[in-house]
Parts: sequence; C-alpha cells; structure tokens
Amino acid sequence: MCLHEVRDLTDVHDHGYCMSPYVHDPNGLRLEFTDCTAMPEIAGRQRATAHETLSRWLAGDHSSNNEFRPQG
Repeated sequence: MCLHEVRDLTDVHDHGYCMSPYVHDPNGLRLEFTDCTAMPEIAGRQRATAHETLSRWLAGDHSSNNEFRPQG
C-alpha cells in the first residue's frame, strides 16, 4: 500500500524540515511516516552555520534554529 492510498489519515505535522503524516493501521496502532525531501537543502544550511549556532547556544541563546518550520 502506498501512503497516497491511505484513507484514515488522521493528522499531518509540518516540522519545517519534514512532513509527518499520521495514520492508523488495521489494529488501531497510530503510525507516523516522514517525508524529508527538503533535507539536502536544510542539511547544507545547518552544516554551514553549525559552529555559529553552537556558539550562540553555549552563550545562552536557546532559540530555535529551525527557520523552515511554519510560524503560527
């Protein structure tokens, strides 16, 4: 079965770096799938700013570095 064939899609979370659709299997178990098609772009950006991000964090700035997550 392909994910696009699933009929009981219960929820979709946009984490910014990936999308996670949730479904229930025939036994009622909730399953999470992950689609990370944007990962190469995001990984490159995070790799380029890793030292800066760590320095900020160690200095006490614990704000999120996930600029890809929708605000709201």
